[in-house]
Amino acid sequence: MVLKKLELELRPFTAQGEGAVALAEDPTLPGWYVDPATGQRVFFDPVAGKFFTAAGGVYIPLGYMNPAPKQVAVAPGDRLMVSISFKYTGPAVSGVTGYYCIGTNGMFGFDEKLVQQTTFSIPQVTTPPSYPNVTNSYVFTIPSNVDTNWDDIYVKIFGGSPSIGGQATTNYLFGYENALLVAGIQPTISEFKISDFAKV
Repeated sequence: MVLKKLELELRPFTAQGEGAVALAEDPTLPGWYVDPATGQRVFFDPVAGKFFTAAGGVYIPLGYMNPAPKQVAVAPGDRLMVSISFKYTGPAVSGVTGYYCIGTNGMFGFDEKLVQQTTFSIPQVTTPPSYPNVTNSYVFTIPSNVDTNWDDIYVKIFGGSPSIGGQATTNYLFGYENALLVAGIQPTISEFKISDFAKV
């Protein structure tokens, strides 16, 4: 089996509710709305002032998915390491949950196909770091029932003591679209063309 790696760096992001949803005006009542630009169903929380969509049975803020900087080819039986990193300053935190997910991001949210969790601790840091100083990772084994559209990945962190946030309301959420190329499921032919023609 080949171990393949995909590294993710958690960076600040803006929830879609902070200006990206093209509604005529911000709603004042909580409830489901439709983004006229994408047709996506979104839930507005007036207390948080943000729009959310559902994934894994919980609301997650919109705007966390990003175009992948690279694409990793995987097949059934391959192992894929997904790594996260971030800058941290603050007290020591024990029992943080790392949530790793592979699936399909679509119009109605993220369809989670493979989900795993890790538990890790963060040491006390009093000086703001100049580079990411906390890392964590999980190694997925690609199952035999993988589908070709399982090409998106997202991660989040939450919990711990003292808590860095709840699972449903965490601000630390990041994802990549089209990060994986699932091979070995169906015959794949690319760059089909006439390679040459010449008199012989």
